[in-house]
Amino acid sequence: MKKKIYRFISNYKKYVPILAKEIVETFQTDANKDNVEYSFTLDGTSKKVKGDEANTYFAFDTKGETCIDEFKKLLFDKDLEDIEKDSPEEVKLMEDVRIFLFKICQEITYKYKENLQETIRRVVLGDKHSSETVPLDNIEVISIDVADYSSVPESCKYLLRIGRVPGTEIDSDDVIKFVQNRQEVTGMDIDTVFSIEKQAGNPLFKNVMVIEATRKFLNEIIIYFFIDYSLSEEAKNKMEEETTKEMEENCQKTEEKTFKSENKYDRIDEAEG
Repeated sequence: MKKKIYRFISNYKKYVPILAKEIVETFQTDANKDNVEYSFTLDGTSKKVKGDEANTYFAFDTKGETCIDEFKKLLFDKDLEDIEKDSPEEVKLMEDVRIFLFKICQEITYKYKENLQETIRRVVLGDKHSSETVPLDNIEVISIDVADYSSVPESCKYLLRIGRVPGTEIDSDDVIKFVQNRQEVTGMDIDTVFSIEKQAGNPLFKNVMVIEATRKFLNEIIIYFFIDYSLSEEAKNKMEEETTKEMEENCQKTEEKTFKSENKYDRIDEAEG
């Protein structure tokens, strides 16, 4: 019997455009400094981005009544449980899924360049660099990862930051486990759990000053981009001109200083003579 996931994979002409559109719309509306990470290096001379591997990442969770949510659920549906690990059926399924996801990558790359540019310029560059300075000419979606963390408690999906009294020691792992467990059992937020335990004199929290959730690290969808953050030739030339002008000004100041210094000694020599 054909697995349910093939309803998507076998009808890629229908579903690839839908999934690509949903992902791009989510990127445009939800991307922010907490769910977009990036790391790139510009060559010192050419001002071009070094390498061509993924350098920007967008992570998000699926929402109900969306095509991407349905696809994620079918990808981890119970009707796949009878597939044996490393079996020919599993190998074929994994390859079919990989090809399907790659088609979505291509759809986004070639159809939504302007949408991606706008969001990247706003979220990554902070609207500080215009298209004349950083054109973002080349944007590629390299790959898409899909996971199902629906069985993981929501409180366990975030990194926690714990502030302690200076010069003291705390058992961070035990504190985190305790807080997350209380969240799941009671439904209370971190601040409430911490406040109650602190007032109750729980020794585990004796030297703890603050506990707060930071970024989410278990996301169901991760999009990997290669983005060309290279400076335009115009911006590069302008930067070189400014650098040259600054160097010339500094050099001129040095020459003036030297000239005045030499004049000073000339006057001393003349006085002595």
